[in-house]
Amino acid sequence: MLQLPPLYPITDAALPEPLSQQIRRLGAAGFPLVQFRGKPLGVAAQWEALRKALTESAANGGWPWICVNDRADLALLAAQEGLTPWGVHLGQGDLPATEARRLPGLGACHLGASTHAPAEWDAVDPACDHAGVGPFRATATKTGHAEPIGAGGLAEGCGALRRQGLAPVAIGGLGVDDANACFASGAESMAMVGAVHRTDRPGDLGWTVQRARWRVRPPFRPGQGLALVGGSGAGKSSLGRELAQRLGLPFLDLDEAVAAAAGRSIADLFAREGEPAFRRLEREGLRRALERPAVVALGGGAWEDPGSRTAVLAAGFQPLWLAETPQRAWTRVAGDPGRPLAQDRTGFLARWAARTPAWALAPVLLPFGHTSRELAAALVD
Repeated sequence: MLQLPPLYPITDAALPEPLSQQIRRLGAAGFPLVQFRGKPLGVAAQWEALRKALTESAANGGWPWICVNDRADLALLAAQEGLTPWGVHLGQGDLPATEARRLPGLGACHLGASTHAPAEWDAVDPACDHAGVGPFRATATKTGHAEPIGAGGLAEGCGALRRQGLAPVAIGGLGVDDANACFASGAESMAMVGAVHRTDRPGDLGWTVQRARWRVRPPFRPGQGLALVGGSGAGKSSLGRELAQRLGLPFLDLDEAVAAAAGRSIADLFAREGEPAFRRLEREGLRRALERPAVVALGGGAWEDPGSRTAVLAAGFQPLWLAETPQRAWTRVAGDPGRPLAQDRTGFLARWAARTPAWALAPVLLPFGHTSRELAAALVD
């Protein structure tokens, strides 16, 4: 099933703040995915705002991802300019997802649908990998919406979607106080419009919702080994040490283990033998690290290797993606002589964007500005 962040913010074109600025603000707050909803703006204004938002995201390591609401035509235009969005969300009256999948450049997009009743929950277009379920309650951001379904309807809808392998997203008039009910009903994520724009600290809202999801569905089992994945500078080693101490497990930094086994630094390995040789040693080191439960921090590129992903899962380890914002990660590691792939900002961010699809295969941990100690305490709690 598609891994989604616990809170899925949506833009509001009724606000005076430009849509591209809303997306920039939410991305900086720590949200990896934002839905671009441009109604009731005209098509030209929506296209201008979407193009700007996608351009800014591309320049910032692909952060945040952008899902286009309703307008498959605008997503197609973006793809033709090399700005393919993360996905397209299509309502019941929009272009069918199977047809959207056929549009040039949109074949790899994540496609979502809105569903409101049993007939729709049981007949989601097979091209979709996630779907909204609701409305949970009446909302002021949409007129003429379907009848609210409440917690009972949400549970029924989420169950139907999960049986089809679809990630359910709770929609409709939601606030932070609904988090426990939504996740207990089986929602993977909560879509919010008004609540995320009424606060000047949206990251705090995301943190609260994320903790609510962890309480309902803990991200790992007691005693289970953990594999932390994500970009250089995300804080995997710091978090790994904190988690290992709290869980009573050994900790291993895979890059440090490779360097120790080779008897030379990572930078020297890259300079003398090249990246392929380093990756070979990395795979060997990972195999040894998985022999018993531990907390293992993987290097930024390790999770791209399908064999490494298979080995982690086969060993019973739980992978977790530490999804720090790429800009914050860059400020931590820029020019570090011990990190050969962190010497050039453009290359660093381009590599980050290229690796994100692999990292996103693992359940996400969002720091929202919190320290490794705070994040570890929240996870164990």
